[in-house]
Amino acid sequence: MSLPMLGILFAGSVAHAETGPLPDLQPFLLIQTAATLMDQDNKVIADPGGYGDPEDDFGFKIQRVRLGFEGENDTIKYGVGLGVSSPYDAVEEAQGAKMDVSLVDAYGGYSPLEALWIVGGIQKVPVSRENLMASHQLTFTRRSVPTHWLTPSRDLGVVFDSSWKGLRFRVGAFNGSGDLRGDDNKGKLVAARIEGTFGEADVYQTYGEVDDLTVAVGTDGWLNNETSVESSGLGVDVLLRFKGLAVLAEARLAEAKPKQGLVDVPGVFAETKRQGLMVQAGYTVGSIEPAIRFSSFDDDKSVEDVGDVVEGMGGITWHSEADQVRAGIGYTARIEKGPSKVDNDSIQAWFQLKL
Repeated sequence: MSLPMLGILFAGSVAHAETGPLPDLQPFLLIQTAATLMDQDNKVIADPGGYGDPEDDFGFKIQRVRLGFEGENDTIKYGVGLGVSSPYDAVEEAQGAKMDVSLVDAYGGYSPLEALWIVGGIQKVPVSRENLMASHQLTFTRRSVPTHWLTPSRDLGVVFDSSWKGLRFRVGAFNGSGDLRGDDNKGKLVAARIEGTFGEADVYQTYGEVDDLTVAVGTDGWLNNETSVESSGLGVDVLLRFKGLAVLAEARLAEAKPKQGLVDVPGVFAETKRQGLMVQAGYTVGSIEPAIRFSSFDDDKSVEDVGDVVEGMGGITWHSEADQVRAGIGYTARIEKGPSKVDNDSIQAWFQLKL
C-alpha cells in the first residue's frame, strides 16, 4: 500500500474517531420462560427424544436469561452479557449440554472508517439470518431445528464488518474450539457473509409494521478445521417485510468428515452430509402477531432414520406497547420421517421480559 493511501486512511480514521465521546453504558435484562400445556410424549420409562424436541413434560421452565450491559456510538461499541439457557433439545442434552451460568458475550469494537467495524471477543459467528437475530426478536423464542444444528453460534475471535451501497460484508476468524478460555488446538473457524438489502426496515426482526417493501438476501459459508474433524457449511436466506407481513426463509447445507491420523475421537466416523430448510411467515396486527413456521432437518443424507425430522409450528404472540413484554402460545407438530415414528406434538406458552 502506498504512503499517500496510508495517509488518506489515517486521516479518515482520525476524523471519524473525533465524532463524539465514549458511548453510554446501557444495562439490559432478558427473561424467557415457557409452560408446556400438552405433550404427547410423556412416558416415564424410555421417553425418547429427537432433534428439536426438548422433552418438556407438563409444567414450567426457564428457557433463557441474559443480564449485562452494552454501548455503541459512531466509533466504539462494547458489550458483556452473562446468562443461562436450557438445552435446545434432548439430543443436545444427551451430548452434555447443561443449564449453567456462562459468559455469553464479551466484545469490543472500533470503527476506523465510517463503513467499517472491527469487533473482537466472544460474539456470534456471521452465518444465518435467524442465528444472527437477537434472542428477544425470535417470533417463537426458539430458533428452528436446522438453524440450531447447522450453524456455529458463538465463538472467540474477530469480525470485520463493512457496508457499501446497500451491501454488507462480514468476515470472521475464530478459535473454533468452543472454549472461551483460549484455543486448545491448531484448527480455526473462518466464516464469511454477504447480504444485500432493498428498503429501510430492520432486517433482523419480524415483528412490527413497515411503510414500504423491504427485501434482504444473504449468503454465507464457514469452515471449521478441528483436531479430528473438518466441517463446513453453506447457506442462503431471504427476509421480506411489507406492511404487517414478514416472511423469513433459509436453506442450509453442512458437511463433516474425520481426518486422517486421528489423535482424538471424532464427532463423525465417515463423511456426513446434512441439510435443512425453514420458512416462517407472520403478520403484525396492532399488538398481535400470528405466525407459522415449517422446518426440516436431515442429520445424514445417506440414511433414512430418526435423524430425518420435520417440524411445523403455529402460534400467536401479544406484544406490549414498547415490546418490553411478549406472551404467546403455539402448537408444535413433530414428524420423524424415518421408520421409527413417535407421537410427540406439544402445546407451549411463553413469556418474555426485555428491559
